Amino acid sequence: MYKSSCIYWFSGTGNSLYAAKQLSGALGDMPMAQITEEPPREPIGGEGAVVGFVFPSYYHHMPRAVRAFVEKLEIKPGTYIFTIVTMGSVGHGSITALNSTLKEKGLRLDYGKGLKMPDNYVLLYNPSDPGKCEKLLDKNDESLRRFAVEIAARKKSVTKFPLVLNTMYKNIESLDVKFTAKDNCTNCNLCEKICPVRNIKTTDGKPEWLHHCEHCVACISWCPARAIEYGSKTKTRNRYCNPRIKANELIRKG
Repeated sequence: MYKSSCIYWFSGTGNSLYAAKQLSGALGDMPMAQITEEPPREPIGGEGAVVGFVFPSYYHHMPRAVRAFVEKLEIKPGTYIFTIVTMGSVGHGSITALNSTLKEKGLRLDYGKGLKMPDNYVLLYNPSDPGKCEKLLDKNDESLRRFAVEIAARKKSVTKFPLVLNTMYKNIESLDVKFTAKDNCTNCNLCEKICPVRNIKTTDGKPEWLHHCEHCVACISWCPARAIEYGSKTKTRNRYCNPRIKANELIRKG
């Protein structure tokens, strides 16, 4: 049923990976692959195949890494294409942005839904408390099962959100200059391994940020020693990682 089918995912704190895993299981263990890997060399999909993209909304748009991957990925005509976009708020343009990118390739999005996930952007605010997170994840399980049923039935339904001006990446070098590692850094190297876009390099046992950050907050969120800060405001804020995902599941495979 799912020949040449795959769910491609991008995730920082684990929310999108969790959503992708739930969908995969509900769709008969559909294969999954990280968007940060190199795209397949041969075209994928075709009649009867399903290709999905699961990723977070960053500043109302899809991450640059997702756009670059989709632009390079060759998808055969006739493929049923879906996306589930995880988000902290409604009204994002990520689904619209993905559909526009697909149209540039002569394709179209058949199914697209947003999924409200626990707030996790520690750089701007204090993440949700664990109790509320668990309740929201339980609720999301129901939504993901419904999405899977509709995808399996090849339902065509795209929730449209207006595109907004995206100024997040205007000055790329400014995105990660406030990240620092404190003296309690244990040199575990997890931040370098877990960064989905290879923006961190460990030098003399300390991480350095290389100025092509996606602001996925994986490094600051997963640091086991809480040694990473972003300016001074994060010192009093909680950290959020999806409680149903383990750090090693997010480490780059390629």
